[in-house]
Amino acid sequence: MSDELKPWSVTASRITYEDRWIRLRSDDCLTADGIVVAPFHVLDYPDWINVVPVMPDGRVLLTREYRHGRGEIIHGLVAGGVERDDSGSGDAAMVAARRELREETGYEASTFVKLLTSYPNAASHSNAVTSWLALGLSRAGQPRFDPGEKVELLFADLAAILGDLQSGAIVMQSMHVAALYAAESWLRRQSSEA
Repeated sequence: MSDELKPWSVTASRITYEDRWIRLRSDDCLTADGIVVAPFHVLDYPDWINVVPVMPDGRVLLTREYRHGRGEIIHGLVAGGVERDDSGSGDAAMVAARRELREETGYEASTFVKLLTSYPNAASHSNAVTSWLALGLSRAGQPRFDPGEKVELLFADLAAILGDLQSGAIVMQSMHVAALYAAESWLRRQSSEA
């Protein structure tokens, strides 16, 4: 590894937009080579979580919902932001995963396995996403959707989902795809060790 790469210096920073969903930070930066990059816009999101819920029969619980950025109804995973209240007891990302699974699906899991942590877009986003595998699912009640949220639940074989992704039959958010492949790898390892 080279020692030539160095972080930029921030010479000025300001919040240029903020609401309940997003905060846009505009930084004036100076590279290690003395080049001014200004403004450089950073989307300050809270950290996110994804959950790959696996039913006792091995099927994966997927969501389908309208995603306005694409203007489409899209397959996905249980997902959401880590909220301030989630940090009160232990791992905030795990607390958020439990909460989002319950809210979006009405299911609870006896076991959560941390699959991976990644950056949605480290070039311009400040957050990380932690993906979880949820096992030992049981129905705990009805979903409790946020205002404006409507989620359809469907169950599918993981190999079929991955095949549909590879063929282009379905398109998902990239962090969900990464979580599905990480889940498939974890489940395959567990199966070979058993």
